[in-house]
Amino acid sequence: MTLKIEVAELGLQAIDALDVDALCVFVGPERPLQGLAGFVDWRMCGAVSRVIRGGLFEAAPEEALLVPSGGRIRPARVFCFGLPAVPLAPDAFLGAARRACTAMARAGSDAFASSLPPFAGEPGLAARLWLEASTLRPVRRQVLLGEPRALQRDLTAARNAMGLDVEVVAPPSRVEMPSRGRALPHVGGVVR
Repeated sequence: MTLKIEVAELGLQAIDALDVDALCVFVGPERPLQGLAGFVDWRMCGAVSRVIRGGLFEAAPEEALLVPSGGRIRPARVFCFGLPAVPLAPDAFLGAARRACTAMARAGSDAFASSLPPFAGEPGLAARLWLEASTLRPVRRQVLLGEPRALQRDLTAARNAMGLDVEVVAPPSRVEMPSRGRALPHVGGVVR
């Protein structure tokens, strides 16, 4: 099976537009929550923060938690994975990525979205380690949120270097619209 990895901009708009069955969220020790964890927590009205404050989830290394989204975001399941102090060294990054990707496959996810955990090394090495973890038990589709052009470049280079059967899908190009003056009449103008 060919793994398909789509890349998209990390933000509330991308989270609202996700067409996946689950989210894979890495939660580090920083408070308030940062990155994808912060955006997801915001959309879920602080549900992840409440679980942490309540002591049910400490976001410790190798700790995992499944939180139902309650319809606040499109993916029904949010998997939270604890991280050690960030940014991660290569071995810690690979371990976290393997645990998360394996857990998503074991949970029966067909398509999930995530962002790369914070990494202390080169972005190209992070992409290589993520692909290594993703191909252990691949799902049909992943959506990686972050800086799309850099993710696409690094994942494609890592895929080519490793000789993997992975399709990396670039985000659509932006279409520049002509200025309003040339395209539409002014406000209140009459079109004949």
